[in-house]
Amino acid sequence: MIGSYTLEKGTENHRYFPGLIAISLLLITINHNIASQTVNHWESLVLAGDNWHYFPGASEPPAIWNEPDFDDSSWSEGPGGIGYGDNDDATIISPVISLYMRARFNVIDVGAIEMAALHVDSDDGFVAYINGYEIARFNIGTVGTRPLYNGLASSNYEAKLPSGGIPSRFLINKDTLLKYLVQGENILALQVHNSTVTSSDMSSTTYLSVGINDDTHNYREVPSWFNDPLAEYTNLPLVVIETRGQTIKDDPKITAWMKVIDNGSGKTNNPYQDGTDYEGYIGIEIHGQSSQMFPKKSYAIETRDETGANLSTGLLGMPADEDWVLYAPYSDKTLLRNALTYYLGSRMGSWQPRFRFCEVYLNGDYIGIYMLVEKIKRGKDRVDINKLKPEETSGDDLTGGYIIKNDKLGGLTNNEYFTTHPTVPYLSSTDYSFTYVYPKPDEIVYQQREYIFKYMTDLENTLNGNSFKDIKNGFRKYLDTYSFVDFQIIEELTKNVDGYRFSNYFYKKKDSDGGKLFAGPIWDFDLGYGNEDYHDFHRQTNGWLYSEIGPSAANRMHWWKRLMEDAGYRTVFKNRWRELRKGAFNTDSVMMYMDNTIQLLGESVDRNFEKWEITGKYVWPNYYIGNTYEEDVDYLKGWITDRMQWIDENIANTATSGDVSSKQDILVYPNPVKDQMNLVIYLSYANEIKVRFELFDLLGRSVFNELVIPGNEGYQEFSFNVSKLMPGYYILKVMQGEKLIGTKNILINNM
Repeated sequence: MIGSYTLEKGTENHRYFPGLIAISLLLITINHNIASQTVNHWESLVLAGDNWHYFPGASEPPAIWNEPDFDDSSWSEGPGGIGYGDNDDATIISPVISLYMRARFNVIDVGAIEMAALHVDSDDGFVAYINGYEIARFNIGTVGTRPLYNGLASSNYEAKLPSGGIPSRFLINKDTLLKYLVQGENILALQVHNSTVTSSDMSSTTYLSVGINDDTHNYREVPSWFNDPLAEYTNLPLVVIETRGQTIKDDPKITAWMKVIDNGSGKTNNPYQDGTDYEGYIGIEIHGQSSQMFPKKSYAIETRDETGANLSTGLLGMPADEDWVLYAPYSDKTLLRNALTYYLGSRMGSWQPRFRFCEVYLNGDYIGIYMLVEKIKRGKDRVDINKLKPEETSGDDLTGGYIIKNDKLGGLTNNEYFTTHPTVPYLSSTDYSFTYVYPKPDEIVYQQREYIFKYMTDLENTLNGNSFKDIKNGFRKYLDTYSFVDFQIIEELTKNVDGYRFSNYFYKKKDSDGGKLFAGPIWDFDLGYGNEDYHDFHRQTNGWLYSEIGPSAANRMHWWKRLMEDAGYRTVFKNRWRELRKGAFNTDSVMMYMDNTIQLLGESVDRNFEKWEITGKYVWPNYYIGNTYEEDVDYLKGWITDRMQWIDENIANTATSGDVSSKQDILVYPNPVKDQMNLVIYLSYANEIKVRFELFDLLGRSVFNELVIPGNEGYQEFSFNVSKLMPGYYILKVMQGEKLIGTKNILINNM
């Protein structure tokens, strides 16, 4: 691990995490700058094939079993690894819950040893000791508390060497070695535990290597797969996490230590350098739902001070906050799907989660390429809505801001979500549940729960109703059209298998700030872009996703299908897509972003897939399985190219089908207008006849006058900057040539 333990014998029952006072003393050694140490070369003290004395854990061994003076002559002996069921064992034993092992080794000169690396290929968890002192722990129990012989590992973990991988590595620094190692004979002891009493295998293959600070050679060569940890430099930023042997759980967060290293553009980073962006306490837990099945876990992180309180801090150039997600690309073997989607979303103008690629070390073990991503939450640099306090239970205060999410409900209590039951039905629709994101379930008060429940119920009844197209009292009264269009474009582009079903975020502003419900931010697209094998429709590049509702698409929200029945909404959707295709969504631009990102990742891609040997192998729910990283990327590029071309060729059909509102209607949104006035109108002529947009104040004075040559006839969308106009009521008049298209009363609220 990065850092070391400093437990003394006799303190095994002291719990160091999450007791912050105790840990503050222990972590002094974690902050030791390993990079400053000088290692001339590496040699091995213990190799897997060395002779070990071992004791199958059918009962508790003597309390001093891991100490040098213990007499192990009555124990069985044989070459390591010791275990069963994996075809990686030199000594095969009968199935057991636990195994106790001891190996002796000699040290010629303790002062010549600068650091040590312990590699253990365990199945499932272990605790390691030198001369009775705990030096490393993985996947079992609490540091300092020795597991009982019948104790189980926290979860299943498969050994890596049988499949060509590298065992997990745990680093021990010089300060710790000087305390525990002695000149002459030493004892390396391990207790290995299975995660179930009926486990079909156990592995315990162990290596202990040391970094020597001079040119003497007193020991043996390191294994061929050994990598010098001090030579592990990368162009990507690094996130280094130390849990002190604790197992990271789904819930609750455990207290750990993290440093973030980013020496800047053009400079390399090493995990044993000091933190540049952060070095301090965190809370950490496993993040995600179905992705928790993968061995490469995603994590939710909360930066904390020494008292355990939230600590807002900027990381890797992103604005300061305390809540972050370390997302682990795994089933997406291109590593690009979420990054590409968040990038495209950010180019649409609204806030979407910022991110930085990084490489992560957990307890000294390299665990691959990750994305450090901003968590979706309220804040001036995230979802910028008003803070909603518990005492704000009436008037304008009560109307916002809220963040809710339509998602899976597994593991949630009834207090954490609400379900709408609209009285006006829509064909093939169902009731939808929304979890409370902000305020949190334990912070939102009764009046606020009732308000957002009623708002969502009224919204659905209106959307399902016969008058949903009404300019004033239809869906536009409740929904921000632009955000719903942008959200839809992302879902349609990615054809995400979870699109419109899960991870659907919404936020609502106060009435004084427009009062509308916004769709987004966007989240979770690793199963998009044709990366699934259980639904033919989703991996095909043709077809509209929004229209796939009903029993065959359980939980998919019908809202966008309903919205597409409105001609004005369809026009905004069509025009927005064509506008985006001229910029960031241009095929060449998308390909360039992917190529630049791949170049940024560089050699880190190779390291990631050396750690996780999944290239050319099926990982749920892959449809396409490339034999190389390049083939996986080419499939993604081809899929995106075909998908965008299909949308180009078919989007016009969406804008001409179905019923339309009165061609005399002028849609102005939002209304009240703030800074930008957006309009949708129907034009009978294009190109040769100009359209005049004119605003008059209540004294009849013309205060705004714009002439536009329309490119097409039919429903058209226009936007104008009116930020310089004073707040107040105005009359909008729209003419095409000598023909009056219509007038509209609007309120401008530039405050």
